[in-house]
Amino acid sequence: MVTETPQTLATCVVLHRDRDRLEDLVDGLRCQGRPADQWIFCVNGADDGSVSWLKALPENPIVLDRSDNPGFSGGVNACIAVSDASHVLIMNADVVLGAGYVESCLRVFSEEHDVAGVGGKLVRGGGDLLDSAGFIIQPWMRVVDRGAGAPAQGRFAEREGVMGVCGAAAVFDRRVLLDVAEDGRVMDEDFWMYKEDQDLCMRLCAAGWRLVYEPSAKARHDRGWRPGSRKGVGLEVRRHSLKNRYLLLLKHWRWRRHGWTLPFVLSFEILLFLGLMLREPLTMKGYILAFRLVPRMLEKRQELIRRECGHSQPARVLSSCLTM
Repeated sequence: MVTETPQTLATCVVLHRDRDRLEDLVDGLRCQGRPADQWIFCVNGADDGSVSWLKALPENPIVLDRSDNPGFSGGVNACIAVSDASHVLIMNADVVLGAGYVESCLRVFSEEHDVAGVGGKLVRGGGDLLDSAGFIIQPWMRVVDRGAGAPAQGRFAEREGVMGVCGAAAVFDRRVLLDVAEDGRVMDEDFWMYKEDQDLCMRLCAAGWRLVYEPSAKARHDRGWRPGSRKGVGLEVRRHSLKNRYLLLLKHWRWRRHGWTLPFVLSFEILLFLGLMLREPLTMKGYILAFRLVPRMLEKRQELIRRECGHSQPARVLSSCLTM
């Protein structure tokens, strides 16, 4: 709904061995014409010097030291739990915001109805290539970033609704996030990292909320894992990414909406299995990780279905976002 009350903003950043990125990240936060009311950082794993550096900042950020490393999902949940702002900016450490990013995203909430989250135009490196202009779903039920790797100039120049926004730099209505939380958790911590933002966006769509892409909000995303490249991506991360594909399918695939995708999904799975067996057999442990979580995912699936059936607004059908 259109925002009528004053907007407050908390910036929530999850870190893991990211000390060398902090100067650029903080410079991006400081260049916003509308500064955040709270800075909240969750440092996951062994501290690499990030904690003391952050605590010395004049902005007096809240710093959560989580040596147990609950993953990106758990880090985001911890940040949101200590925030009292009306809106939250969820960020990766490898993002540098362009000037006005925050103002452009918050403006959408004031000008549009039923908005749960807003994401901007993310670019790579020097800005010549797109990184993300929101999410789309392929017929084989794989969620990808729109325009990833394509020339950035002149592409996706209009504000529009999308099925999801990249969690590397997205502003959300905190009240709505709490409304779709599962057992009090906004992000599903079973995902740990990768695709947790896709799951969140699917839950928001199913609850009748809108996600919006705003091209005037620009940021640089120095993504560690780019489509088609495995360089520098650890084995554990690849396993979680594989596992999380099946967690998404278990939670969100519906026969009535997505039954027509079954031939595409089965064909993709056969090719994926053969490709992993020949090129990345160690990654296949992700199948085992997913299998162990089947009972929990089925419980969450049933709860989601109950919410969809009882929601006063019609669910925004994700099949409308499928693309060939």
